Amino acid sequence: MALTRQQKEDIVSITQDQLGSATSFVMITFDQLTVVEINQLRDKLHAVGGRLRIVPKRLLKIILQQIKLDFDPLSLVGQVAVAWADDAVAPAKILNDFAKKNKEKIQLMSGSLEGNLLTIEQVKALATLPSREQLLSQLVSVLTGPARGLVTVLSGVQRNFVQVLQAIADKKTPQ
Repeated sequence: MALTRQQKEDIVSITQDQLGSATSFVMITFDQLTVVEINQLRDKLHAVGGRLRIVPKRLLKIILQQIKLDFDPLSLVGQVAVAWADDAVAPAKILNDFAKKNKEKIQLMSGSLEGNLLTIEQVKALATLPSREQLLSQLVSVLTGPARGLVTVLSGVQRNFVQVLQAIADKKTPQ
């Protein structure tokens, strides 16, 4: 069933607002994905606060023009979907993992990060980045490293002093 003009305007308006406010989004093309597989992909994205929307190419072209991204989805083969989330890395990571498992059915096409158009290679590089929580834990580890080293050095002096005293005591006691 064809979409009415009002439905198309609603899709453009809502999707434009969502993509315009998203930190990042990734566009994919897919063929031969079953409804079950699309729902699995949506569930994975939903678990990290993300969304997946299948958008007709002509409407996506209008949306991308309105958010000032120079990309023509009409040149793509297959159906097009857009995924986004609050986390900048999550959509790229989830879609990249899904694409590895379903090489014939889904392909990453392009994306956007903070309003800048990304190539396929940049989307894949974004997908390999650690998550925000992993980056924060690495930062905490780096920041606590010098303090941990200082504690180790200072306790080593005390430990060595105690060991020297014990050795002297062992030497002076008759055996």
